[in-house]
Amino acid sequence: MHARSALLFLVAALSLASPAIAGDAKLIYRIDSATAKIEKHHLVISAQGAVNSGGWNNPHLRLKEIVVPETRTLQVIFVAIPPSRQKAVVQALLPVSASKVAKLPRYGAKEIRIVAETNSITVPITR
Repeated sequence: MHARSALLFLVAALSLASPAIAGDAKLIYRIDSATAKIEKHHLVISAQGAVNSGGWNNPHLRLKEIVVPETRTLQVIFVAIPPSRQKAVVQALLPVSASKVAKLPRYGAKEIRIVAETNSITVPITR
């Protein structure tokens, strides 16, 4: 009986767990602007965009794995953790921003393409 109660408690706790615990980052709604520069031997990427409701947490940029070593364009996705389904949030476009400091890209990379749910932006890598 005690084990069954513990199992039910665990299932209930997991079903109410926030997406932050589950780690379900999703693409933000749109990207508005971005920059990519080389500073002090690192690539610094900054992006501004919007989510389609309140309650989003931890906006960040994820550099996608390079498939072709000589690629001209590096792919980055702009993600954040959405609010839980049970949470009441404002339904409006709200601004978000994120920055990432990464290793210098391989020779040949000249631009960054940042992807959101509804659009993407390609920006040159500047010095």
